[in-house]
Amino acid sequence: MKTLISIIALIALFNCSSDEGGQFSLDVSFEFGIKDSEGNDLLNPENPNAFKESEIKLFYVINGNTEEVYDGNLDYPRHFLIYQYYDQYRIRVFLNHSETENIPVTYIQWNEMDTDTIKNEMNRSDTFVKIQKVWLNNNLIWDTVNKSEPYFELLK
Repeated sequence: MKTLISIIALIALFNCSSDEGGQFSLDVSFEFGIKDSEGNDLLNPENPNAFKESEIKLFYVINGNTEEVYDGNLDYPRHFLIYQYYDQYRIRVFLNHSETENIPVTYIQWNEMDTDTIKNEMNRSDTFVKIQKVWLNNNLIWDTVNKSEPYFELLK
């Protein structure tokens, strides 16, 4: 009887150890380059016509409510960052990945006059969440079948 209890205890111990030691992967970022009709980089802070980082806001739609995104404990509390990628600037957006949404919606408000809508489809499991498809203003712009890099160049 003691042997049976010991075996059950060991099985439970190994099951708990593997669950607690498992890693979770959250891959929900998408990148944009933004240019005007003349090819000027609208994310380059040296461009006087560029979008100002301080004016850009993200909103997630969760359970029918549109909420501005801000998590003060994160490195990028507004869920985006602008950085230089070779000779251009890009914005990396961390998309809405709410479990309550079949097709999560993210709004990017570039300024008071200009907002775009991003919808995304996610592949979910117990160990990961990964974007599968991305629509910009209801146009499919990226999916894992045809594209390797989650990137799109936007013309404004």
